[in-house]
Formats: sequence, C-alpha cells, structure tokens
Amino acid sequence: MFSDVKPEVRSFIEKQKHEREQRRSERQRERAAVTIQKNWRGYACRRRVHQECCLYVTQFLDSAKSSDDKQFNLQPATILPQIILRLKYNFDANEDRMNFESFCRYLIHSLNSEDKELSYISLVLRRDFLIRWISNTRWILSTVVKYFKIINPSSASDSNFMNILLSLTLILTNSAQWKVITEEKLKTGMTKLTKSLVVHLVSSDLFPALQIMLKKGLALHIPVLTQISLTGIFSLAMRPLLVTDFAPQNLSPFILHILSVPGFVLHINSLTPEAYDVFVRERLCSHVIMYLSESPQNQRLILDGLEGSYALCLIANLIHLSLLEVEVLVEHCEEFCIVVSKLLDRLGGYVGRKKSNLTSWHPILGWFAQPLDNYLQAAVPHVTNQLRLLWHGRMVRLLFADLYEQEDLDGTQNPVATASPISGQSRPAAAAAAKPVSASKVSQKRPARIRPGEQTVTERRSVEGLLPPNPPSFVSRRTAASRFTERLTLRHFLRQLAAAGHSSSLSGGKFKYRNNEGSSLPIYPHQQCRNGLGPEDLPQSIKAVCMLYCFTIGSLKEIRNDILAGLTLGDLLPRMWRLISHAGCVRDWAAVLASPQAGWQLEPHASHLLHLFTAAASNLLIILDDVEVFEKQKAFELEELMAISDFFNHLIYETVLLMPDPSTLLLVDISQKQAASSPSRPNASDSAINGSQSSLTGPTVFAICLRLLGVLYDRDGRRRFTPEGFWLIKELKPSAFLADLRKEKVHATFLLKHVPHIIPRKERVILFRELVRANKASLGILSQTNCMLDSAAVGAVIMIHRNRIVEDGYQQLANLSTTQLRMKIRVQFINAMGLDEVGIDLDGVFKEFLEESLRRVFDPSLNLFRVTTDQRLYPSPTSHIQDGHLQLFEFVGKLLAKAVYEVDSCTKKL
Repeated sequence: MFSDVKPEVRSFIEKQKHEREQRRSERQRERAAVTIQKNWRGYACRRRVHQECCLYVTQFLDSAKSSDDKQFNLQPATILPQIILRLKYNFDANEDRMNFESFCRYLIHSLNSEDKELSYISLVLRRDFLIRWISNTRWILSTVVKYFKIINPSSASDSNFMNILLSLTLILTNSAQWKVITEEKLKTGMTKLTKSLVVHLVSSDLFPALQIMLKKGLALHIPVLTQISLTGIFSLAMRPLLVTDFAPQNLSPFILHILSVPGFVLHINSLTPEAYDVFVRERLCSHVIMYLSESPQNQRLILDGLEGSYALCLIANLIHLSLLEVEVLVEHCEEFCIVVSKLLDRLGGYVGRKKSNLTSWHPILGWFAQPLDNYLQAAVPHVTNQLRLLWHGRMVRLLFADLYEQEDLDGTQNPVATASPISGQSRPAAAAAAKPVSASKVSQKRPARIRPGEQTVTERRSVEGLLPPNPPSFVSRRTAASRFTERLTLRHFLRQLAAAGHSSSLSGGKFKYRNNEGSSLPIYPHQQCRNGLGPEDLPQSIKAVCMLYCFTIGSLKEIRNDILAGLTLGDLLPRMWRLISHAGCVRDWAAVLASPQAGWQLEPHASHLLHLFTAAASNLLIILDDVEVFEKQKAFELEELMAISDFFNHLIYETVLLMPDPSTLLLVDISQKQAASSPSRPNASDSAINGSQSSLTGPTVFAICLRLLGVLYDRDGRRRFTPEGFWLIKELKPSAFLADLRKEKVHATFLLKHVPHIIPRKERVILFRELVRANKASLGILSQTNCMLDSAAVGAVIMIHRNRIVEDGYQQLANLSTTQLRMKIRVQFINAMGLDEVGIDLDGVFKEFLEESLRRVFDPSLNLFRVTTDQRLYPSPTSHIQDGHLQLFEFVGKLLAKAVYEVDSCTKKL
C-alpha cells in the first residue's frame, strides 16, 4: 500500500532527530549548571555569613574573657540580641558547640549581675527589647533541650557542659534569682513570664530529654551523675510541676518519662538529701497517686506510653516514694493500693509461663514478652532493691496499720478452754501429746508490739541508703477530719462484732469443746453461722492492701518466695487469721471463694484477704521444720493451727457443694489465657483498667486453699497435732458418699480426688480395694484361682539374680508401662551358681522380690535415703552422686505402688 521510503529521506529524518536531541541535552546541561551555580553560590554565601557570624561571636566572647578564663568582663546587655542573632544563624549543634558553651557561661555571669546595664534580664524592662528577648530566650532553652538529648554524662567535658546548661536553665526559669528585679510590683509579671518559659520548655520535649540524660547517667551498675548534676536535673524536672501546681498536662509526662527511669528515686534520695524535703513538702507521691486514680483515661495514657519493663520501674519508684512520703500511705492508702495493683496487673499480662520465640528472660518477671534494653539490664539490681521495700517490715506495718492497731487481734491472752465432760482435758489429747509451750510462756517470749511507722534495727540496716535514718512518726488513719468515715474502719467492724455478742475476744486460739455425743473436738468461731456482718463487710482498706500483695506475688513470679517470706515476719499472719475466723462463718467464706475471678478482681474484695493469707501461710509452713512449728510455735500456736485446719477443711467441702461443676474451681478462665498470650494485649489492658477483670494468669484461690490444706494435713501426718477424727466432715455420711461415687457424681468424685481424708479411713480402704478389683477385672486379673491356673494376664517375666536384685529389677521393670505393671509379674530367681531356682511363682516369689528390693533400696548404705534420729527415712541430699538417681527414685515409687496395688498378696508390713 505504501511505497518504500527513499534513503535520502530516511537520513534527513534521522539528522533532524539527532539535532533536536542535541539541543535538548544542551538546554538540560545549561539548566543543571545554573542550578548547581545557584545552590553553590547560596551555600558559599551562607557559609561565609555563618563564618562571619561565628567569628563575630568568637571575637566578642574572647574580648569579654578575663585573664583566668573563668570570669567575663561583661559588656552592655543591649549588644546581646545581636550576638544571639548571629549565633542563631544557621546554627549547627556539633560545629557551634564551643561558641554556645562559652556564650552560656557569659550569659550565666550576666544573669548573676546586679547592674542593670550589664544584666541580660534588664532587657525585659525595655519595651523595644522585650519581644526579641522572649524569642531569643525561647531559642536558647530549645537549644539547651536539644543538647540534653545528645550529652553523655560519663564524659568529663560533657558533664561540665551539662552543669552549665542546667544552671542557665534553672536561672532563666526562676525569677527569684534575677537579681536586677528588686521591685515588688514587677515580680508578679516576672513570675508569669518564667511560667511561659517553663511551658515552652515542656513543649520542647524537656521531659523526654531529661529521661535520656538520666538513663545515660543512672541506669548503670555505678551511676556517673554527680550530686550537683542530679540535683539540677531533679530541680528542673520538678519546676514545671511546681510552677503549674501539678497540672495534669505536666504531671503526665513527668510520670511517663521521669518516674519510669530505673532507680530514679533511689539515686535521688541517696545522692541529694535535700530531695527528701521536697518529696515530703510538695507531696509528690500523693499528687501522682491521685492523678492515676482519678480516671481510667489517666492510667491508660501512662500505660500505653510505657513498655512493660519501664512500667516495673515506675512501680518501684512509686513504692520508694510512698515510704519517703509516709502520709500517702495514711491518707490515700486505698488509692495507692488500687493504682499499684492495676499497674502490676498490666505488667503481669506480659509474663509468660515458658520460653518461646516471643519472650526474653527477665530477672524479676521471668519469661517476658518484651525485650530488655541495656539500660534495664544494668539497672535491675537498683529496681530490685526498690521493690523489696514493698514487703519490708516498716512498709507492711504501714499498709496493715488498721490491723496492727487493734489490740484485740494480738492474741497474747491465754486461750479459754472449757473442760470436756468426757475427757476432762482442757486441750485436745493430740495437742497435749505434742508438748506445746504454754500460751503464757509464748506470750512472755513475744517481743513488744512495734508501732506501724517504726523500724527495727535489722530493718534499718537492710534498707540503709534507701530510706531516711529517722522516718517521720506514724500518723493514725483515724484523724479528726475523717471521723465521719469511722464506720468504714476495721475498729468499727470489730466493735460491731463484739456488740453482736459473737465473740468476747478475737484471739484465734480461743475455743470451747463440743459436749454433744461425748466428742472432745473444739468448736471454733467460724463454725457458728450467724446473721449480720460477713466477709463482704470488711473495711476497704484491708481488702485493698491484700489486693496489692496478691497482684505483687502474681506478677513478680521470680521473687515470689521473697515476697511471701517478708509477709510472714512478725505476727501479721496470726492477726490475719483471727480476722478471717471472726469475719464470717465457713459458709460465708465459701460464697466468697465461689465468686467469679475470686482473688484476682481488680477491685478490693474479701477473697484477696483469703488469697494472701493462704499463699503466705502455705509458703511459711513448708519452710519451717517440726521443731519450729510444734515446739517453738513460730508460725502459729497449736490451737490456731487446729483452727486453721478445721476452717479450710470445711471451707473446701462447702465450696465444692456450692458449685454445679467443681472442676471449674481449679481452672483459669480461657479468655484470660488468650489475653495473656498476646504480647500487645490492647483490649485486655483496656478491660483491666476500666473494669474489674484481671489479665493475670495464675492458680485460683481455691487451688491455693487446697494447697494449704494439703500442707496442714501432711504436717499432721508426720507429727500429729489434732485429735482423732479431726479431719472428718461430720455432716458427710460415708454410705451416701460411697453411693454417689458409684453413680459417678461430680461432687463426690472431686472430693475423693482432692480431699479423701474427709471420710473415715475404713471406708477409704474399702473403696480403694473396690477400685483395685475393678481395675484388675478390666485387665483380666480376676482371682487367685486364675493365678493358680496360670490364666491371668501376665505383664512381664523377669529373671533376677540373688546378688543383683535391685539392679536386675530396675533394668527389667523401669521401662514397663503402667498397664504392664498392674498385670501379674512372674519372677524367676537365679542363684549364685547361675542356675534357676526351683519353684512356681503364685505371687509368693514376687512378694519376696518386692520385700528384698524395698529393704535394699531403703538401706542407708545405698545413699538413696537417710535415717533421722526418730528412725524415719528421707531422701538423701547426696543421692545425686548415684548415676541416674532420679530414675532410681521413680523406680522405688513404682515398687511401692505395686506393693499397695497387690495388697491382698503382699505382706502387711509393706
């Protein structure tokens, strides 16, 4: 259709195209050259002007310096705006640092001058300089904040520069130090001016800059900040709060950035003694606690801005502050406990149960869902020392002041015991057999009561450097101003109990004996159901303090034992027990224990008292030996131990009956687990702050009570301190209970699994044998006739050398399954000659094997067990010398289980 293009036309087109491209390239090069020349000339001009400005400033400062380079020959103040204008031009923090440092030195001397012609402050009094003065001063303060972020306090030069900047900032923001302002009518206006400068400082990120500087100087094994530097930083951090009367817009960043610095209050208190007066005079802790307790939004603002580990640092600083400012524990005890509990709950939500790819190890919290930075790792010892103050003796007495003030809870009187008409004894026979020290002797040995605000010598030494040597005297919470709230206090609660005639005294060891059916079992206050006051009527202050310690042991899992040990010192636990026993009957406490989220609510609840007491008491009773428990009676008197045992024995029983499905008492809510498994958990944190649902995962209070009951029952099994039939539930009929078990009812099954001691031993043995026979029938082991006919199921046939009974038995039986161990085991002995012994194993040979094996493994010469002075066996501490000693212990357990399982065919002494 189209003819071919001629060659001369094609070449013409290509030539024109090439010329157009060439002209385009020339225009681009020309524009590029112009742009480069423009930028270069601008840069060169600015650089020349900047150098001229720097030279001008340098010449001014050099001319103003005196011969010793430490003083300045001050020039008229009117020249300073020109100097600042040239210093501001194209300012670079690194290149112009020397000039800025020298100018700050000059400015400090100018501010300290009383000559109105030389002082920089005199420019404020001149209308034509006022606007420029404010603008220049704000630029100086903003530049100071920028330097705060990059200064390294460990460097000597940076440390000196930091002190200069702190001095300049403190003078500029405090009109009282402006020496040229002497007229009273000007001071009000100057105060407003400094307030505007402080507001500008805060808007220029003052608190984040101070936080960076504090971390570099304090979050180390050995702090590098000097006393002068730390005093200046503390004064500068407090200035916005003091100027604005602790306004929320300044208090919030102070909490977020300053109080979250690891060990901040510890170092402030130890390096700057005058800070203690500031804490107490300005009531810093009270303002912080009230701000955090005012609304959930304030708490969310702080928690959302803090990483988990820095939230722990905030908690530690608040604890330390509260002991420096004791009044906060007197006037705002409930608010303090609730705020710290919610912080601990948020913190505990990040704690994991095991190692994973999303967790890192924290020395205090365990496996943590957030990583630790270098500052936190270095400051962990300081944070730990602050946290220890929470269970320090003085702190415990301050928080439980209501409990310690009540002399009715001392329990130093002799227990009143009515003689049993049958036995004629004033104490149970088992308690008398244990030969306890009389109550009068115990009361004589007890030390004098310590006031809640006092410190013992040991406590003072343990916190040396953390607290002031002379703490302020304790102030009772029952002040004249709060007399109208007396009806809510513990004193009023106990007075109501006494007025109702429920008890003449609150000593937990007082009881009277049953006189019905000839029983010598005591009657305790918690067994007497009554109308009126109950656990829910306990004062909020007591429940709030218990809630605080519950969340402390739930969050700080790695130091949980230290916390519980601190709470067991003194007579706190006996006092708590006497309060529990008289605050309501067992059924009242069972309703508390059966409530949802019992022990983990984020609002003060009676279950927190039960939670804390059971956790601390079980931990203490595990630690103490028999001499300390029964002879020295360090934890409780024997009468109190019996009362506690009876209370929790009936409490577990009544609580199980209240629940449609008792198994839920031991389970943690699944929603809690899912919330805690997420590292971010925004929804969980919001619900925890706004409502009463905790995000912590841990054992239920019922499980902790069950653990304490098990500890008490084991103690009684090793050394009896209760009378015969003490552990039985009188309201429970064994025949009806066994009938429910055969019907597989959930309540009976649950009770048999966890508290089998509530039914008589005879019925338990009968039930056990029925279960064994049923299990044997399912395995084909029916009767002795089957054994004689060799038709029973055989689990294993083992060959045992007489001189290697334990070794051969372990090698051949250790790896058998549970089902094989329950079946018949045939034994063929081999004598010393290596020949099979003649005989048919109809359980007699196996019985001989069991007896010989157990006799040899319990022989102390094998070093698996040792013998006490009263001929009791216990695992040897040096058993690890044996290879595979843990597997040997497991093998011994299997032998004992087999002996019990074959009780019909084994000897009675097994």
